Amino acid sequence: MFYVDARRPSAIASMLVFAFSIIMQIMGYAGRLNEPKVAVLLVLLPVLSDFLMIIVILKFGKNALWLSTFPVILGVLYFAYKLVADPRGASLAHHIASVVLYMMIIALWALTVLYVIKTKWILTILFMIPFLKHICMDDIPVLLGMADPVPTSIWLKEFSMLGMMLALSLCAFSFEVDN
Repeated sequence: MFYVDARRPSAIASMLVFAFSIIMQIMGYAGRLNEPKVAVLLVLLPVLSDFLMIIVILKFGKNALWLSTFPVILGVLYFAYKLVADPRGASLAHHIASVVLYMMIIALWALTVLYVIKTKWILTILFMIPFLKHICMDDIPVLLGMADPVPTSIWLKEFSMLGMMLALSLCAFSFEVDN
């Protein structure tokens, strides 16, 4: 069975990055917190997801790591809503494929923390790939002036999303096997 020792550097880093993500998410939507849909779906869901993951690592990481599936579900709901609500209008096929991928993430996380999948590396890599993709393909071009600049609120939301992916990767990396 997997467990997380909250004293391990990767677990501590994971919790710090989750906390950073909470702050960035709130600051990114600060101007729109009076809109109920934004406050609940775009702020409360990811903040609750990150906060609950920190609690699970601290209080239940040794004995009930399976509880971490619930914050992952909340995070996936946030990403799914954000995808569907995106005004750039990706195709219906893209939305369906993305939602199916998000459901697979929940399944992989659950199967891993329940020790059906006996390796942490699938999750570690699964969250590191989009993290690196965002940095290399989305963020660096903006920073180098090769893409249009973006407002600060967009950067704060991007930092929050990057933080969530990095934190989940670090969290998975901190899984240990209870022999």
